[in-house]
Amino acid sequence: MVTAEATREEVVPPARAGLGTVDYPLPQGKRLPATDPRHVQIVEWLEDESSLLDDDNLTGWLALLAPDVIYRAPVRTTRDHRSKGVFEAEMYHFNENIMTLMLKLMRLTQTDSAWSENPLSRTQRIVHKVRTYETDKADEYEVFSSIVLIRSRYDEPQLEFLPARRVDRIRVGDEWKLAARTIYFEQATLGVQNLAVYL
Repeated sequence: MVTAEATREEVVPPARAGLGTVDYPLPQGKRLPATDPRHVQIVEWLEDESSLLDDDNLTGWLALLAPDVIYRAPVRTTRDHRSKGVFEAEMYHFNENIMTLMLKLMRLTQTDSAWSENPLSRTQRIVHKVRTYETDKADEYEVFSSIVLIRSRYDEPQLEFLPARRVDRIRVGDEWKLAARTIYFEQATLGVQNLAVYL
């Protein structure tokens, strides 16, 4: 479901001609070694970010987003194993900008009408396989990572699991900001009741 039309086309690659699907992107820039201080700082930033979300500090998370942020997740498809395009080019679970994110977060934090998160989910986000790459902008890095969302709801003993890969643009400077995030879910049909949480 598309909730807002994004304008930055570099986050999700262009569709393959005639197929209407895209591949999981490949990094374009030079990879930073794991010992590079810039990579270490980015890993720490991602850990702090996931802790904010696990603690349900949505206001704190919103402060990490750049004014031109694009936050989206293309729909995965199941195709012949020889087919390369595995994500829909123009169909998204969500496709947000700063305004739509602010409206949704305000509803979650300041109203009593967000029934999907009342009571709140209990979550843990495991971020791993973080790889950092230089871009053509000196103050931005492209960051590939994997994430597993573990979610507990109500008094149910079963846990929900949602694995995905992420491609981020992190803008550094006086304040570090998330400039873009594309989430590539591993499941074509998501095994969760809703997507009222953030990854």
